[in-house]
Amino acid sequence: MDLYVDNQDGGDGQQDLFKPEYKKYKRKDMKLDLKDVIDFTKHVNMDKVEDICLQESQHPAVRGLKPVKEWKSYAIKGFPGFVFIKNPFDEGQQRYWIERCVLDYPNKPSKTILDNLVDMSNINDIWLTSQGESGANITSKDSLIMKLRWSTMGYNYEWNSRAYYDAMKSHFPSDLHELCRYIASTIGYQNFSAETAIVNYYHMSGDMGPHKDISEIDHDAPLLSFSFGQDALFLLGGLTKATKPVCLCLHSGDVCIMYGDCRLVYHAVPRILPADQEILKHCYNFNEETDCSDTQETVPAAPDVSNGLVTRRQGIKWDLFSQYLQCTRINMNVRQVLPPGGTHIADFPPPVCPSMNDSKQRETSEQNNCGQTQD
Repeated sequence: MDLYVDNQDGGDGQQDLFKPEYKKYKRKDMKLDLKDVIDFTKHVNMDKVEDICLQESQHPAVRGLKPVKEWKSYAIKGFPGFVFIKNPFDEGQQRYWIERCVLDYPNKPSKTILDNLVDMSNINDIWLTSQGESGANITSKDSLIMKLRWSTMGYNYEWNSRAYYDAMKSHFPSDLHELCRYIASTIGYQNFSAETAIVNYYHMSGDMGPHKDISEIDHDAPLLSFSFGQDALFLLGGLTKATKPVCLCLHSGDVCIMYGDCRLVYHAVPRILPADQEILKHCYNFNEETDCSDTQETVPAAPDVSNGLVTRRQGIKWDLFSQYLQCTRINMNVRQVLPPGGTHIADFPPPVCPSMNDSKQRETSEQNNCGQTQD
């Protein structure tokens, strides 16, 4: 799903302007300088962006989202095809998606990094198992939930070959499909089909190196990325590393869309930062006394009722859940794999990144790692 690329130059012999920016924000041996970072919450460096108006969706409204006319949406000057939506969720309504990302999406039939690390044959619920085994030490490095770094749904990405296969496909949640179809339609993609998702679980020392997302056959459909929990610095670059990236601070609830000219650009997450607790109080609340997961009003369109999401969750210790979120950023990103009308991956040739020749693409694909790296 993510091709990790870390060449020595910026492409075609040009100077690499991406790596120095990545290292600058990643390094921990000096004070972090945020003077050039775009922060939509603090209205910092807003001269680098421009307001945009998105289209009213023609799809049924998704509960928990504000009306589109109330969204604060922006484009980044010099980076066409990138749309930033500042937290379009109603107050408190991020809770539903955070619960889904932690309590549901990592469980079978989804694939996770834990499948390669521990014996998962008798583990059907990752959170409850971790809660029972670790208790108050839920955020220790040995906790099962802290070892969870990613989970995939729909077409499950094969990390070794860096490809999707027809035989490696699991259920894609209908609620997430409807959410993404609704948001994609606001930039004109009325027929977006969410076919694969990866949920990344970053902790405070986490990062993701410079990479492109090229493994999907359909590069015309947008990539949708959602942030929940702690903050992150996000670098947005160009088709080669010769483009100096711009740095954005992402907060809980923010949505990034990459499409068109921006669909295949380099991007990275060099740093996770502590979020403002007062802001988070308006995003979600996991105090047990205010548990609202038993009310249908919080359930988006087309909920997976079969998973028991419309009833109060049993056995969850919300104080431990809150503790986990204090050191975690959740990134949920969704893509369309097949072109419109496509039914089988095998019917199409492997995708090619237009900014790299075939031999260079094979070389970097073989030599480099994919996904999150830790300090």
